[in-house]
Amino acid sequence: MSAVPTTGKKPATTRDQVVAVMELLSTRLQWKHARNLISATSLHTSRGWTETLASVREDAYTDAIWTAAFKSLATVAEQHTYVGNKRVRFFDLRERNQEDRASILKWASGSAVSDLAVVLRNRPFSILSAPTTEAGLETYKQAAPRLIAVDFENGKLYLQYFSTRAYTHREPLDISKMTASQQKVFAEYDELIGVRTRSVPCFDTAVIDTNSELVEIRVDFQPGMTEDKATPAFQRVVGELNLATEKFIGHVAASAGLINLHPAINPMYIDETCGRVTALGFVATGKDSSSNNRGQLHRNKTKDFRKDAFHVGGKLHVDRIDPYAIGITWAAKPPKSELDLEIRGNSRAIYSGKLSAVTEAEIVGCTDDADFDFVTSQLLHHIKRRKK
Repeated sequence: MSAVPTTGKKPATTRDQVVAVMELLSTRLQWKHARNLISATSLHTSRGWTETLASVREDAYTDAIWTAAFKSLATVAEQHTYVGNKRVRFFDLRERNQEDRASILKWASGSAVSDLAVVLRNRPFSILSAPTTEAGLETYKQAAPRLIAVDFENGKLYLQYFSTRAYTHREPLDISKMTASQQKVFAEYDELIGVRTRSVPCFDTAVIDTNSELVEIRVDFQPGMTEDKATPAFQRVVGELNLATEKFIGHVAASAGLINLHPAINPMYIDETCGRVTALGFVATGKDSSSNNRGQLHRNKTKDFRKDAFHVGGKLHVDRIDPYAIGITWAAKPPKSELDLEIRGNSRAIYSGKLSAVTEAEIVGCTDDADFDFVTSQLLHHIKRRKK
């Protein structure tokens, strides 16, 4: 199958579908993760989302390439709404009383999909038809999250909610592309940074896992961007989930049992089979002194802090190291990118002797359920829970 643009028939409908799904991906998938996935479909990629989308709108390919590209990218786009760029919190149903726990699990695996079917009949759009432009998103600003998909697969109930949030984005501006008068104004500057706020379509997922007896709340976020804190996404999604379960089974699903992830940090740091430590915040304690590296989170994407020469050498001169924040990276087979997990605690908690709960983990780089399940299993493996 040739990937060379042709001068034959241009399947406008399929092209439009490919463009639409790529526009959705561009609002949520970082280019460094998207480039290889798009290239694998035989579509041309340029230096970023803007240039690549412009090319796709103009290039001509065979019908087979357009169709295969849409099928592949549509799968990536839909899966990414469930697993990509997520801040995750877990509620342990084993901390609930037996009656509540049993009714939640029974509802999730039984009547939940049919109970919520009436809500889905009134959904404004499907996942792949979600709006991506400022004008299209305007209707959903400040609105409550809308339930747009419900599925039960492999023992898990998935409730997919849509909302829009505002993010502040910083990006370099190319002075050379400005007019002569504008270039003169900025001639003394080596770099010009533009700051803009834009609305982004967000997909927040509530999962009731009947196998592990957990409720997961996965909240979308934009890596490298500052979120409008006026929109408490986590509370809103929990609120919508609890409204549903209260209506159908008489009590909420997500309340008690919010899991503290801090106890997993040190075991993951010690476990050399658990990826590579690419971010680390720690307190180093010796007989006469201690240091919290001023609360900084050290990062190095190419090394493992467990094996870094400076870090290992420093460990020889202290009694112990107490990590309070950690980032783990796992390699992935092409065209997938690396998988990243971060848990961020606070050094002050260690000094005060009171370890405050760390209830949120950031997971980036996943493109399907297998990726996400792998990362969360690595995390939860290092958490002690009550037995069934």
